[in-house]
Amino acid sequence: MSGRPNAARAAGFSLIEVLVAIALTIIVLYAVYSMLTLGQTGFRRETEMAMMQMSTRAGIQRMSRELSMAGYRTPPMAAILWNDGGGDNPDELTIIYADPDVPLARALPCGTTGQGSGGGGGPCGTIGQSSTLFIDPDSFDPAPVDPETAYQEGMVLMAIETEDCNGDGQPGIFPFELTQPPNLTMASGKPTLQLNHNPGNASTDLNEPGGFNRQVQEDCALIGRFRVISYRVSGPPPVGNPTLERRDLSEGSGWLAVAHNVENLQIQYGIGDSQVLLDVPPQTPNDDPQTWINRVSLSLTGRTESTNLRGASEGVFDPADTYVRKTLTSMVTLRNVALETANRAYGVQ
Repeated sequence: MSGRPNAARAAGFSLIEVLVAIALTIIVLYAVYSMLTLGQTGFRRETEMAMMQMSTRAGIQRMSRELSMAGYRTPPMAAILWNDGGGDNPDELTIIYADPDVPLARALPCGTTGQGSGGGGGPCGTIGQSSTLFIDPDSFDPAPVDPETAYQEGMVLMAIETEDCNGDGQPGIFPFELTQPPNLTMASGKPTLQLNHNPGNASTDLNEPGGFNRQVQEDCALIGRFRVISYRVSGPPPVGNPTLERRDLSEGSGWLAVAHNVENLQIQYGIGDSQVLLDVPPQTPNDDPQTWINRVSLSLTGRTESTNLRGASEGVFDPADTYVRKTLTSMVTLRNVALETANRAYGVQ
């Protein structure tokens, strides 16, 4: 047998075989690359989707929880302040309820020495005309051990109109900050709690949506530490990174982020016995239960942080954007308003 190699074997692979091998290698590499890219894109999409849903759900759950407290120990017509953004623009909502740890009180009757317009015992004035307000200690509910410790210096209190005493057709809410510790005096010949405050220090932070104003007459004022909690979307889309923000005026805090990448908040209201939900209540609430807001429908729209993900849709504010969006809704019954409505129906005060 000859030890010389076969001539055909010595020639190696043919050009066709090499080209086929290269083509197969490219196909395999492309398939592997596509699988890795698809997996990475899918992982990023699922992560952003999960973050979006968690953020939106956290926002709507917090709003719903605080909405359920609206109207607690407050006049029912002042449980909700609304501010419709118009069209598809985000709405703003303000929730009001009494702080359960701070007693409520009434102002000293008008005409009493020290009370009244100008503090001279004259006719009733509007809270805020004077920097001094006199409280009847017997009106505290619940009664504190020491009236002077019921409120603290620096505390932001609210005077809420219990009825339309001044006939302006608008419920009034007036916030004010105590500048000194409360002082128990005998200004009217009986124990009187004197509150010194700055009338303009806190009131400028409260918007006037929904037909409310700051005109609160002394003989119609319910005084206390009310939680005044507002929600809004900022910055307004499509600019910037929209965020659901919250502010508690009673704590003097600014706007704080609650949920990121939330681009819209739409709110509808149920009034009285009507089954129709409205974007804007048809009239300012008054002493008639049929004008009270007793149900609130929330719609919160979140979006992913990145664009061009699978399942993206055109934006409401910018059709060219390609975020993935998720809208969550919640219907909240204002149980405190509903309870007061039932009490009125049965003649319970």
